[in-house]
Amino acid sequence: MQTEAEKYLIKKVVEVLEEKATNLAEFKMINIGAAKSLVIEKIIQSKSSKKFICDRVDVNDCRVDFPLVGDCFMASVEDMKPIKSENYDLAFANYVFEHINNLDKAAKEVARILKASGSFIVSLPNPQAPEFILSKHTSTKFHQIIKGEGEGQQAYETHYVYKDVPDFVNTFKKYFKEAEVKYWSNTYSYLFKFPIINFISKIYDATVNGLNLKFLMGNVCVVFKK
Repeated sequence: MQTEAEKYLIKKVVEVLEEKATNLAEFKMINIGAAKSLVIEKIIQSKSSKKFICDRVDVNDCRVDFPLVGDCFMASVEDMKPIKSENYDLAFANYVFEHINNLDKAAKEVARILKASGSFIVSLPNPQAPEFILSKHTSTKFHQIIKGEGEGQQAYETHYVYKDVPDFVNTFKKYFKEAEVKYWSNTYSYLFKFPIINFISKIYDATVNGLNLKFLMGNVCVVFKK
């Protein structure tokens, strides 16, 4: 099930694509931490008539057979040596940065591969939210059970090298000019499979969102511009 942050990420990618893509040059984007999932690329394709090519990079083999996917690189976001500098109009990452070890290196690398007017759109967990405080102290196997099986449902080891969302944003602002930050409580997207608990999670989300308690909102999307 898609989180609100992932939905917003897709919305903003489509907005940038619609605004900047022209027939004069190929619009190039890259999916950072892509794994094997094609969920986001397929939704972007369905929501925009503009032409684009989407490369992919992941620490594991992320090669897939899809007409709009270009080059597929095996590399860490902290060291994307195989990727040329100033190569992309847009980069996006969906729940990737909680898994890395060095945020500053990653931010510098993302900025390096983007063109001067490039955008970076990222969804990430807020480590201050209760569900992610719990996440820090549970095993990867437990995360996999919660997320279930199927495309886009993988779970990997988490590190949370940023202490909170402002810390994350401030690190990227060393290399980017501005940022838009959006928060949601969306525990239901993780607990919808579990009876009774899913009902309680809906009430919790509605309450936290209604009161705008950002420190309790676990779902975050940030839009950066160079």
